[in-house]
Amino acid sequence: MNQFARIEQLMGGKAMEKIKGARVAVFGLGAVGSFATEALARSGVGYLRLVDFDRVDASNINRQLFALNSTVGKEKAALALARVRDINPGCEVEVHSSFVNAESLTGLLSDDLDVVVDAIDGLNSKVNLIFGAKAMGLNLVSSMGAGGRTDVSMIRTGDLFETSVCPLARMVRQRLRRRGLDHGVACVYSIEKPLNKQPFREEDAVDALEGHGRARPPIGTVAWVPGCFGLTLASEAVKLIVGDALKAG
Repeated sequence: MNQFARIEQLMGGKAMEKIKGARVAVFGLGAVGSFATEALARSGVGYLRLVDFDRVDASNINRQLFALNSTVGKEKAALALARVRDINPGCEVEVHSSFVNAESLTGLLSDDLDVVVDAIDGLNSKVNLIFGAKAMGLNLVSSMGAGGRTDVSMIRTGDLFETSVCPLARMVRQRLRRRGLDHGVACVYSIEKPLNKQPFREEDAVDALEGHGRARPPIGTVAWVPGCFGLTLASEAVKLIVGDALKAG
């Protein structure tokens, strides 16, 4: 049986052909990125480039797809590789356990990519990725802040420069404008004001960016909001891939 028969039934043969031929890169394989990767693999995307330098820790288990008690300490990129291959053996998967900065992007972005999915947590890395992808003329969809939210009905899609409420979106906009980019960045964001007022114990504070800039306090999270962000990113990516083929059937 064709495992993608239900997708083809819904979206049409031409759209399915484009999905199978698509080349997509996902940067960040945590809460948002793991769900985006999952949906792209299950949709039949033919090539996935997966990028994340981090390893699973216990604090990830509440929301990250690759995080289990059995995977604590393992590289997220390696876990993603195994899962994608199990979902879609026909998908060509390339993984990079790399930290994203201005220098590493040279080897992580390429002009043959149909879509770049940004699910990075760190501000500097996110800004570098967005600016680098847009400078190359690549299609990109970016996740803004999913932490500190509980209401999935507040999730929206749109141009980063037309968003409101999200503090991360505001900081990203400011930094991109300094570099001359002021429009045309597709993103997923929330109009829910983030909440993070509860104290945390020091032993529960794991800094995913340790060794890459200043330590950050943890942000409270639930399972369902980051997951919805990731699935929405995948939806936006597939829309870019299929284009008019969806209408053609």
